[in-house]
Amino acid sequence: MNKMKAKLLLIVSFFLLLSQTLVAQEQDTVQRKKTRINILHYDKATYSKSMGDVQRLIGNVKMRHDSAYFFCDSAYYYQKNNSFDAYQNVHIIVNDSVEIFSDLLNYDGDRRFAEFHDNVRLRDDSTMLYTEYLTYDRNLHLASYPDSATTVRGDKTLKSHYGYYRDRLKEFSFFENVEVYSPKYQMYTDTLFYNTGIEKMWFEGPTTIINKENVLEGKHGYYLVNEDFVYLDKRPYMHNETQQMRADSIFYDRNKGLAQAYNQVDMIDTSYQVIMRGDYVEMWENKGFSFATDSAYAISYDGGDSLYIHGDTLFMYFDKKKEEAEKLIARRNVRFFKSDMQGKCDTLTYLKADSIIQMRVAPILWAEDSQLTGVDIDIKLKDHNVDWVLQKGNAFIISKDSIEGYNQIKGKDITSRFRNGNIHRVNVDGDKAETIYWIRDDDGGLIGIDVSNSATMVIEMEKQSVSIIKSFKEINETMYPEKDLSESNRYLSGFKWHDEARPKDKNDIFRRVEVEMPKMEETPKETPKEAAAEEDVQEKQPKRHRAKKEINNN
Repeated sequence: MNKMKAKLLLIVSFFLLLSQTLVAQEQDTVQRKKTRINILHYDKATYSKSMGDVQRLIGNVKMRHDSAYFFCDSAYYYQKNNSFDAYQNVHIIVNDSVEIFSDLLNYDGDRRFAEFHDNVRLRDDSTMLYTEYLTYDRNLHLASYPDSATTVRGDKTLKSHYGYYRDRLKEFSFFENVEVYSPKYQMYTDTLFYNTGIEKMWFEGPTTIINKENVLEGKHGYYLVNEDFVYLDKRPYMHNETQQMRADSIFYDRNKGLAQAYNQVDMIDTSYQVIMRGDYVEMWENKGFSFATDSAYAISYDGGDSLYIHGDTLFMYFDKKKEEAEKLIARRNVRFFKSDMQGKCDTLTYLKADSIIQMRVAPILWAEDSQLTGVDIDIKLKDHNVDWVLQKGNAFIISKDSIEGYNQIKGKDITSRFRNGNIHRVNVDGDKAETIYWIRDDDGGLIGIDVSNSATMVIEMEKQSVSIIKSFKEINETMYPEKDLSESNRYLSGFKWHDEARPKDKNDIFRRVEVEMPKMEETPKETPKEAAAEEDVQEKQPKRHRAKKEINNN
């Protein structure tokens, strides 16, 4: 019932607007001096006063009324009423561009109003409208059909239940069950306005646009025919076999393969099982990548514990042929949260096929009670949980002792194996491996503080405590009573505890935290594809603001 009321309201509003814009024309019509219909040619004529003062014209009939010319095989001319009925091969030349054809015509000269029946065709330049019944008001330059018509323009075919055409404006109004077909796309909507002069379509109500690449659904917007460009708002939806996008508004340029989405954007890649969100998202179909900015974050939801990733800019690269995502890259001020691990870095790459997360530039990883740092960090996931972590360069693991102090492991490279979210084995490689551990008995009493170093080291863990330390080559180990080890010697060189920077939950990933890190890191180099993508992002910042302005203007 609500849909019916809305539809009636839309139709009433249309007619009110139409009547307001045509008041001046209607006043001119009232004041217009009535003119007679002129008979220009016929092959044969008969006259019958008994039939109502009717003159029958037969064969190659030609008539004129003001600037309009009428042709037919035969006609009944009612001189008193200044009207006629025309039969067979009816043809009216309305003006330089508009012509109408039918099998039957009823024309009222005083009202300048025509009714066409059977096999009706209206032509305006390269546009053809086909229907079985059409009225044309010469005063208003308005053609209308109440029951189904097909309009053809170039490679496009448009169908609707009823509609109007205003030839002075070159504008069609299509209502109910509107269908548009072309080699490029199909469109289905309830209300469509098409101005052929500027080649622009406006649509109202639930609308679906289908093309080779994707499907767009919306309730309001426009389509630029020559540019193959679509704008939709009121939470439109765009999708293909593996990707979905929903936003407050979407611009889609089919020639460029570019979709731009604004405000509360959700982009879902079902093959990658990742949701990318932000207030601005672009998807480049032809170039094989998408990016999100403005409060951007991604969610990996592959059936287990979800991973939440935030960065100033998020990129998703996908295989154009398979329509499958390949990797997700987060750049600048990156923070992520998962129940069993949290992290911070400047650049993060998530390789879905390998289930590997690469952290670059000042990375920090937290897992349970441990903090892991290094020049680079790689994380391997297995069955949605951390399998192993590789810290490359200046590697450092810190965990709080159960009562006081910090347990520490340091080396050039460290590989940590995980079990049930906790570290259970650590391999320290390089020229020098160092540890400081607070050793306690089963009751928690402190045995001593173990300080050791060697070339390499293997550490076995049980219940988040050290069970065995195996040192290899150049071994130096000392167990100190707590009172004999000064406060300054209880920390390895480069010790920094960054607990304040750790994301507390999935909402905390947006909090910006400045962390002092060693200044040896450099931003990792992108591949040519990634470099080109980021360059596009930077160049198009001003264009994005112009697009927002266009949204407000429409």
